[in-house]
Amino acid sequence: MIATAKATDETAPANVLAQVASLLRSGDVQTALVLSEAALETEEGRAEPALDDRDVDAERTIASPPLNTLSFIEKRAVGGGYNYWANVPPAASYTEECEIGQRLAEEFIQFIGAYHNYGNATLLGSIVVDMEKNGAGRGHKIGFLNTINKYAMGGAYLKHATELEPEHPWQKCRRLGRALAEALKDTGEDQFGYVAPAESGSPTVFFGHLDYSPFTQATLDRAQDFSAIFYDLVNLVELAEAALDILRDLDYTRADGTRNTELDRVSGLQHVLCSNLGRLRETAAILDGPTSWVPARSV
Repeated sequence: MIATAKATDETAPANVLAQVASLLRSGDVQTALVLSEAALETEEGRAEPALDDRDVDAERTIASPPLNTLSFIEKRAVGGGYNYWANVPPAASYTEECEIGQRLAEEFIQFIGAYHNYGNATLLGSIVVDMEKNGAGRGHKIGFLNTINKYAMGGAYLKHATELEPEHPWQKCRRLGRALAEALKDTGEDQFGYVAPAESGSPTVFFGHLDYSPFTQATLDRAQDFSAIFYDLVNLVELAEAALDILRDLDYTRADGTRNTELDRVSGLQHVLCSNLGRLRETAAILDGPTSWVPARSV
């Protein structure tokens, strides 16, 4: 609905008041409000230079569809104006009334959010008046107004929260960690996630599927210590590096002066083995921590 009204310098105040009174008697509250606001702005702006239309607040020019676009508002067949609480579905219980009120409030919030002009800024008052006049149930009122209150509280918080306290890095880590844990749980599989610090030289997030997973509140009879695996890998790496040192000390030249290529190949393979075992040892360092490990939940 676009309600337009213009009060000029030649418009007498008494004439404007008469028009407003006539509109109120006919039930067209929105147009009466716009007309009175336009007259007031004209009175206040007579001593000020005229503004270009492009400088007018865009909020005043947002075009709104008719109010009966909302399912619970209908246009009056006689006398003009709107019935602001009509066609509300019947309810079999108080709970159902609350659900209907909440659903209609969500519809109302979506409407005024999309068409936030001055006319719709007073729409809630007209709805509340007609709710009482047309016999809205207690559940209708509670569901509708509690939902409006929820959105108003959010808006009030944003208005008065001039400076939000920055989130501590550890609090942020814990919050994001809980969100990751919930997301992994929703997969329905026994998975784990490992997050590496930034600039660590490793992928930021690892995902895996193990027979065991960390669990900080495990009972002592179920918890298992896997640090021995890590130390076995450490010993295996040292053993492989010792074998490589022996290979380096060997003479790779045969008695006839030719190169012993078989020994070269063994030495090359030993280099590869030591390199891979070293990476495996670094990855397994997670097993050498204070965390208790228990068998993962069966799928």
